[in-house]
This record gives sequence, structure tokens and C-alpha cells, in this order.
Amino acid sequence: MSSSDSIITEEIKGDLLDDNVMTLIITDGGQIKYKEELRIELDNPYIFDPSHFLPNTTPMNLPRFFKIASQLISDAQSRAGIVDDEIVELVEEYPPDNFARLGDEAIAFRVLKREPARMNAKGTARPHRKSTYYYETMSPEYPNKTIVVESRPVDHIIEFTCWAKTNKLANNRALWLEKLFVNHAWAFETQGVERFFWRDRGPDTFTTTGGQRLFYRPINFFVRFREFEIKSNPLVKQIIVSFSASESPISSEISETSNYE
Repeated sequence: MSSSDSIITEEIKGDLLDDNVMTLIITDGGQIKYKEELRIELDNPYIFDPSHFLPNTTPMNLPRFFKIASQLISDAQSRAGIVDDEIVELVEEYPPDNFARLGDEAIAFRVLKREPARMNAKGTARPHRKSTYYYETMSPEYPNKTIVVESRPVDHIIEFTCWAKTNKLANNRALWLEKLFVNHAWAFETQGVERFFWRDRGPDTFTTTGGQRLFYRPINFFVRFREFEIKSNPLVKQIIVSFSASESPISSEISETSNYE
């Protein structure tokens, strides 16, 4: 599992689901007269509808962020009348991609930094390392379980680099991309990004590969989104019904646990 993924549905081992037994005990005069284990069948406590607490039904993660960025870049060029064969692509960090296949230009992405968010305006507070309570729900399908959703904000510095065969192409594309993302920050925010803004532009640089001089212009953006963890909490572990002449006709004791699975 990649560390960059935000997981809302995950696979768990079968032995972790064995803690779904509620014990019913009936005693008389201190002696156990009846004992039964009531098993609540539970295939996977992590599968449920997340739409009640997420801004979207699909949580944001890095692969999804880059997919939205790629769609935005392609759609903007299509609306400008650029034919499909001439659309500048968003690709993985270049090199080693074959630049001849990409034409005269390409936009590459890479992650410069990924870290726990610092939750104050100046970004100087202690990092939010541990997931904290975000949402809680119960389902009639799992009568002895509380589903607890925890989240943590994660900050990223993402670099988009405009590569081109000439200085002019690289400069024009860098200014175009910067303006596109600044004016369409809402496209990321409506899909689950909490904060998105242009951070800075790096130095103009060039390199030579295969006898071809390539010019590139790095542009950095700040991206914050939340990652989610899902846990299940058993409500009742044991019920004891006791009959005794020295006590009230029926007394019950319910033992609870607060330990997450």
C-alpha cells in the first residue's frame, strides 16, 4: 500500500473479525446456570457509505490530484481549439520519458515535500501527526459496532515543470499553467483539496539530452488534503444476568470496551 494513498475501504485479516462475540451469562446464587456466545456476523466493518462526511464520495489522494490536474490541462487546451494530437500532456517527472514522443512541449510533475500539516496561519505550529476524531456512525447491519472515522491533514509542495525545445515555448507555457491553476483552484477544492495556491516559480534552467537542448521552468504549488482512517469499536462485550435471594430479582451487568480493533 502506497504511503500517498488515502484509504476509505481496506482489506483486513479474518482473525481481526473474531472479536464480534457477545457473551450472555445467567447465574443463580453465584453459580452459572446458562452461558451462550452470541456471534454477530461481520465480514468487513470498514465498508460503508462515506458520503455523509466527505466533501466527495471519493477521498482525495495524490494519484487523484494529478488526474484532476491532467484533466484540467487537457480541457483548457481543448476549449482553446487545440487538436488532440497537439495537446501538451501532463507526464511523470522528465527525464527519462522519450521527449520525441511528446512533441515540442511537456508538463511534468513531482512531489517536492509531503509532511503533516501545521495547523496555524503561519505554518509554525506543531505538526498534526496523529489522526484525530472526525466522524462516528452506527449501522443496523452491525448492531454491536460503532464505526469511527479519524482524519489527519497532510501538506504537499508539488512541482509542475514546463519542458520545451525553446526558451519562448517554455516561458509561455509556464505563465499559461500558472494562470490556469490560480484561476481554477476551485476545481481542486470542490474535489476534496482543503487548500491550494501558487507558492513560487523556480529558476529558468536548461539541459541537453541526446544532443537536444531542453528548457524547463519549475512552478510550485501548495496542496493540503485530509487522509482518513476507519476503525470499528465493539459496544457490548458481555451481559450477565444474576438471580440471587439477597439481591434484587434481576440485576444485569454490561461490560463495555473502548479498545479499537
